[in-house]
Amino acid sequence: MRAYLELFGHRDARWPLLSSMVSRLTPGMMILALVLLLREHGYSYAAAGMVSAGHQLGVGLASPFQGRLVDRYGQVRILVPDALLYLGGTVAITLAVAGGSAVPLLVVTALCTGAFYPPVTAASRVLLSRLFPSGQLRETAFALSSISVELGFVVGPLVAVAIADASTAGWSVVLAGIAAAVGGLGYSTTGAARAMPPREGRRPAGGALHAGGVRVIVLAIGMAAIAFGVLDITVPAVAEFSGDRSAAGRLIATLATGSLLSGIIYGGRMWPGTLPARLRFFAAGLTVGMLLLPLAVADLRLFAFGLFLAGVFLAPTTICAFQLLDDLAIRGTQTEAQSWVQSSVVFGVALGTTTAGFAVDTAGPALAFVAGGLGVGIGLGVIHLRFAVLSRPRVDDPVAS
Repeated sequence: MRAYLELFGHRDARWPLLSSMVSRLTPGMMILALVLLLREHGYSYAAAGMVSAGHQLGVGLASPFQGRLVDRYGQVRILVPDALLYLGGTVAITLAVAGGSAVPLLVVTALCTGAFYPPVTAASRVLLSRLFPSGQLRETAFALSSISVELGFVVGPLVAVAIADASTAGWSVVLAGIAAAVGGLGYSTTGAARAMPPREGRRPAGGALHAGGVRVIVLAIGMAAIAFGVLDITVPAVAEFSGDRSAAGRLIATLATGSLLSGIIYGGRMWPGTLPARLRFFAAGLTVGMLLLPLAVADLRLFAFGLFLAGVFLAPTTICAFQLLDDLAIRGTQTEAQSWVQSSVVFGVALGTTTAGFAVDTAGPALAFVAGGLGVGIGLGVIHLRFAVLSRPRVDDPVAS
């Protein structure tokens, strides 16, 4: 724990870390909150999957563009308007669902809302990399960034279900928007965020994707993210089919708890082996864990254990991926590179939620989990086949003024 105490003792890192954590409640809340909202108003799981996918598609399409703007103009000038517009979008979705709007209109509204999701996570990872270019604190900083994401997935679903049960699911959606706004605005007020310089010179041809290692990670993590979308839709379905609808939040939190604990352990020390080798190992463990889930859907206790086991491999996989991504991205494109991975994740999640929604309605949860496991397996295959690319040191192209 000494490494974490030392990290929080760093004046320039402390408040960006704490404020960005607030915004990370939103991803853990939003998909489940949308599913609960649409089910509460009588929409099908297929409709819930499409609306959730619309939100994720909006985030995915806009993320690289948002990251490019952050690199070009600085963090604060982009994060502040995004935070306010995203909050307004969550209010619009809630009102549209309550009014019984048609599914296509809901999908468009969700897509437009997602397009303004503030890229606080990508921005904060670039800031941490600038503060800690190497050494143990860099490992711990990236671990804590992933841990805070997992913490959002522990707390977020529980908050979403609690608010929906106590009031209405609409308030869960709006609260997810408030968390994104408060986190984005709070992060933007920190001195470290205001001091982040914009990129100098012109953008290299192809931007962040000019680096081959970035392309490999974007594809691999995007394929693995299909499983995340499957989980967002299918875990609530498993809970509902078991007769305990309120178990959905606890089950998703179980997955995130396994990931949270493994992330804390991983970030507390230096580990042997190269980053690409560690990424391949943990991705293999995640693949096995996901492929075992279809065997456990009939028993909630066994299913919860399977989710926890899969979660143990999740945080180390993402920590290695994002740290390696920063190592491989061309200087001046780091935020864009982080945003491309976020984009690939939300595209994968969108595909997973859409696939899972139809699979649950037609054949039940087990088939949906098979699709998710295959997605992770394909991502592992990409990492293995392009391992040599991930192992090459970065060569920065000269950037013209």
